[in-house]
Amino acid sequence: MVMITDLTFDLEKKILALVPKESRPHAWQTICKRWYAVRQDLLSKKHLARTGREFILLLNTNVFSTTINLEGVHNNVDPVMDFGGKLGSLQDSNDLQIHDIFYCKGLVLCTMVGKQMLVVCNPSNRETRYVEPRTSHDCFEYALGYKGSKASCVNSYKILRYCRYFDKQAMRTVSEFELYDFMSDSWRVLDVDEHDWEISARGVSVKGNTYWVAKENEDQFILSFDFTRERFGFLPLPYESAGPEDSMNDEYDDTAVLSVVRDEQLSVLHQYLHLDLYEMKIWVSNMIGTKKVSWGEFLVVDVVLLNVVSFVVDEEHKVAVCCSTGKDDPSDDSEEECTSISIIGKNIQSLVYDEGAIHGSWPHLINYVPSPVQILRKSTRKSKRKRTTRSFNRHQPEEGTSARSVEETKVTPNAKPKARRSF
Repeated sequence: MVMITDLTFDLEKKILALVPKESRPHAWQTICKRWYAVRQDLLSKKHLARTGREFILLLNTNVFSTTINLEGVHNNVDPVMDFGGKLGSLQDSNDLQIHDIFYCKGLVLCTMVGKQMLVVCNPSNRETRYVEPRTSHDCFEYALGYKGSKASCVNSYKILRYCRYFDKQAMRTVSEFELYDFMSDSWRVLDVDEHDWEISARGVSVKGNTYWVAKENEDQFILSFDFTRERFGFLPLPYESAGPEDSMNDEYDDTAVLSVVRDEQLSVLHQYLHLDLYEMKIWVSNMIGTKKVSWGEFLVVDVVLLNVVSFVVDEEHKVAVCCSTGKDDPSDDSEEECTSISIIGKNIQSLVYDEGAIHGSWPHLINYVPSPVQILRKSTRKSKRKRTTRSFNRHQPEEGTSARSVEETKVTPNAKPKARRSF
């Protein structure tokens, strides 16, 4: 007799795909959470096939599920953008005010406005987890990644926290790095050698590792972090940085933004705005690791699109969906800030969203692929305090060296609210 546990995962998916949509899959959640998550994933993919690409959009401190239908975009058919569900009340109080989001393999890490608390959620199965930072600083950058080659459950994931601030007592700029482990529910301080580089653009996750655009003096490069070995790496960008001696227009900074293609490749969008060159170039990596990368040119277009803060590429239609913010004229104090989303391609520049924005908010558009990964409850096992020291030097890397923990501290949030609704 064949038991349910003897079925292969592929056979389970085929069976679940045949279940009618009206069969109330929410009722199975108490019977088999894994089947519920797989079923929701299948329904989402069927929906996308009909309506277009699905994205997650951070807009004015709220997070939305959105779709953009690009069919016919090369035949003078205007693309259509639709707003779906909203990432809503994760607590019994008012909706969350979200400062920024970071996506990694089906999970979304949210940092909240005015609160020292992080939320990790899976919009596909509506599971959430709250994480409290070990220390509080206003200037910080968060990244979510996982160790190993597979992300089967949240216990494979880690959160990297990068904080850079001016220490008034030491009278110098200080950089701090901390790592949160979901398994032990604790933060560890990473020992990283003093450096002059700083992150200048949002990070993205590729195969569990995180990549940022960073710069040291006027030199730009890609900074990477390997969550398995817990060490940083440095990769070249597909273009040369322009020095201050080349500057013709100091009104705008050059645009350099990263994105992800199919969770497997890195993409770079770049414009030499300070040279009054409005040519936009986009590259996609042929291969990517934390030690080396090779690039292939994806798109070159002449457009006037300022302040691009995030983008995604659509390989099928050979276009980019660009999200920009700010004012058309920075010198005009009366002008309202706005968020714009445009479709950019060869002989294509189509505006699908253009509305006013909350001052100081930074929109963020990212690809979203549903995943059944489960966010497990926190472990009750007590963590041990560790003290080890390893050095890391960008200019003299040594094989096998890594940025390791010098302190580990158990963190338990005061409140553990449950999720009420999601996308």
